[in-house]
Amino acid sequence: MQNIFNKTEKEEKEYLEEIKQKLLDEINRTEGNIDSHSKDIQEYKDYLWENRAGMDHAEKVSVRQSIWQTALTGESATAKKRRLQKLLNSPYFGRIDFTENGNNERLPVYIGVNSFFDHDLKTNLIHDWRAPVSGLFYDFELGQARFESPAGTISGEILLKRQYRIRQGKMEFMLESSLNIHDDILQQELSRSTDEKMKDIVATIQRDQNRIIRNDSSYVLIIQGVAG
Repeated sequence: MQNIFNKTEKEEKEYLEEIKQKLLDEINRTEGNIDSHSKDIQEYKDYLWENRAGMDHAEKVSVRQSIWQTALTGESATAKKRRLQKLLNSPYFGRIDFTENGNNERLPVYIGVNSFFDHDLKTNLIHDWRAPVSGLFYDFELGQARFESPAGTISGEILLKRQYRIRQGKMEFMLESSLNIHDDILQQELSRSTDEKMKDIVATIQRDQNRIIRNDSSYVLIIQGVAG
């Protein structure tokens, strides 16, 4: 694949095309699995119908359970296909490059609405926005940062931060900044603006919103303030 440390918009667009191809390949594999599960279910049903007279109760129950389990697996594959198709339209909207303290390896993290695991590379090419590591994108600017993982607090440094608007598989623009802005119009304006005051205001709002979204310690939250 393209060098993961894409430096220019041209390189990012080339990388996007590679990701889209991988998503298409996975969609095709998933469709094959769905077809296979559908055939298996039909074969189970045909077997049950053709041999029902000579089957005892236990065997009938066993076949019905096989049908049920295969149907569940097929539904899971169908749900996966829907997620992949959604990613194909807009694979990711953000990226950070993170280096953990004590480790010189630079970890690029692309963030989207769902995750995408590459089985060949055995790594996540896209991280779900709700994943712990994705919190770095919302809560920190360039420099020292940390996130909570199952293994504990991971501290390090954010070396790069980018945002993208990708629609129908096409990158409309790329914004390189230490901040995170979600409003489309603001993104377009900030990609041409150097107004640091405006950037700081919006970044503060986004960090506060992220803290509320990720709050899992309070079952009841009262949010007061104007829209936005």
